[in-house]
Amino acid sequence: MEQETSHTRYDEFAEQFTSLMHEHWSDILLIVNRQSPRIASLLRLATPASLKRMNGIWRIQIVTKHTAQNDKLHYPRDNEIVAQAIRLYYHRTLNSNCLA
Repeated sequence: MEQETSHTRYDEFAEQFTSLMHEHWSDILLIVNRQSPRIASLLRLATPASLKRMNGIWRIQIVTKHTAQNDKLHYPRDNEIVAQAIRLYYHRTLNSNCLA
């Protein structure tokens, strides 16, 4: 029973987080663009699809539309830039809401 409750909480959190990311994706991409315009341009046609917990690590899955470019994110640095942008965006949002 405990396992099922824990799994349900993860699913609810993942759905809420994915929804928030989708809502604020363009703002997150502005932060990504400051670090890497190349990554931001690759993600402009992308959409956050889900958040999954795998081997104790949260992974954000992004759905991209097929483009003529063969350019892809170069792991792990590109992924870290995107992760930092997401953290920074939500950290700034949380701080601005706390101060208001």
